[in-house]
Amino acid sequence: MKALIAFAAAAVLLSACRSASPAPDAGVRGWGTLREALRDGEVQGRVDLDEAAGDGVWGVGALEGLAGEVTIVDGDVWVTVVDGGSPSTTIGSGAGARATVLAAARVAEWIDVPVPDAVDAADLDAFVESAARAHGLDTGTPFVFRVEGALTDLRLHVIAGECPMRARALGETLTTPPYELAVAKASGGLVGVYAEESAGELCHRGSRTHVHAVLTDGVLLTGHVEAVGIAPGAVLRLPRR
Repeated sequence: MKALIAFAAAAVLLSACRSASPAPDAGVRGWGTLREALRDGEVQGRVDLDEAAGDGVWGVGALEGLAGEVTIVDGDVWVTVVDGGSPSTTIGSGAGARATVLAAARVAEWIDVPVPDAVDAADLDAFVESAARAHGLDTGTPFVFRVEGALTDLRLHVIAGECPMRARALGETLTTPPYELAVAKASGGLVGVYAEESAGELCHRGSRTHVHAVLTDGVLLTGHVEAVGIAPGAVLRLPRR
C-alpha cells in the first residue's frame, strides 16, 4: 500500500477558487471551510476530486452535500459513504465526485520520526507540535503530517449529511445518522494537518489538528477522526521544507 498521508493549510482554506492538482512543494490548496459547510449549510461541490488528485498528492475533506468522507492518499482517492448503516468505500479515481471541503498538497519528501512510546489520544496535538518544533518546522504555519502503524483508542465517523460532532455540541438530534466506529486497536494510518488558530476553518473547536484515518485491516474505509492514539513502533512523517 502506498505510504499514507499529507495535506492542508488553514489560511488557504479561505479560498474557494478552483485549480488543478497542486504543484510539487507549492504548499496547500484548499476549497471551502468547516464553518461554511457545517454552520452556514453551504455544502455545494467546490472541486472535482479527479482534478485535485495526482501523483504525490495527499488530502482530506468531505463530499458535496456532506455525503461522505474523502481522503487522497498519494493520488488515490478514497471515498467512504454510509450505505444502509454500513460504510462503503471506493478507491482509485474520484469518478466525477466533488468535494465541498478539501485541502490537498503534493509532497515530494518526508522526515521520518519514530514513535518510541505510546501517544495517548489526548496528547496527539501536543506530540505532533513537539516533533515538528524539534525538526525545525514553523508550527505557526499549518503543515501536513502522516502516521503509519498501529493506532489505539480510535473513534471515527463517516458523515452522512450532518456532522455528529456539531450535533453533540449543540444538543441536536441527527436526522441522517453517520457511521461511527470505536475500537481499542486498528491498523492503517492517519492523514492530518496541524493548524493553530484555525477553529471553524480547518479544525473543530478545541483542536489543533484535522485528521482522517485510512484503515486497511479487514474492511477498507476512511473516516474523520474524533480521537486516536499511536502505538509504539509507528512512524510520524512530517513534510521536509
